[in-house]
Amino acid sequence: MQINRLYSDMGIFVDYVIKSSTIINATPEQIWDFFYHIENNYKKWHNDHDFWRWTHGEPLEVGSKIDSQETVGGHKGGIKASVIESIKNKKIALRPVWPLSFMCPKLEWIIEKKGEGTHFIAQTHYHFGKIYLTLRKKSVDEILFLTQKHMDEEGQNLKNILERK
Repeated sequence: MQINRLYSDMGIFVDYVIKSSTIINATPEQIWDFFYHIENNYKKWHNDHDFWRWTHGEPLEVGSKIDSQETVGGHKGGIKASVIESIKNKKIALRPVWPLSFMCPKLEWIIEKKGEGTHFIAQTHYHFGKIYLTLRKKSVDEILFLTQKHMDEEGQNLKNILERK
C-alpha cells in the first residue's frame, strides 16, 4: 500500500495522499476519452460504482459539477464535486463539496505517457485533525486501507477495459 504522509504547516492537521499507479497499454487520448464519457463508463469501471452524472457544465471542464455514488468497503457514499483542474490528456482534479471537502479536499487522475504505455495515476488527498487521528485511529486506518484497495482495483479495471478494445 502506498500512503504518503505529509504534515501541513498548521501543526494540528495531518495530510495523507493515497496514490495508485497503473501502466496501461493505451494512449493518453484513450484514457481521457474514457473519463470524458464517464457517465456511460462508471458502472463498467468498478462493480461498486452506482452512478456518475454531470449536473452542471460540460464533461471535464473546469467548473463543471458531478454527482456520483459508490460503495467502498461496504459503505455506500456519494461524492458531489467540481472540476478544479483539467488539462486534456494529462490531468483531471476534482474538489468534493462541503462537508466532504474538509476531510477529502482533492481527487486527481493523472495521465502520463511512458514509452509504449501510459501511467494512470489516481491520488486521493485526505486531511485529518490530530485529535481525530488520536481518537479514531482505527477508523482512519480503515478509510486509508479501503481507499487504497478501491483505487488499485479501479486502475486494474481501467487497464482491463482499455486493453480489450
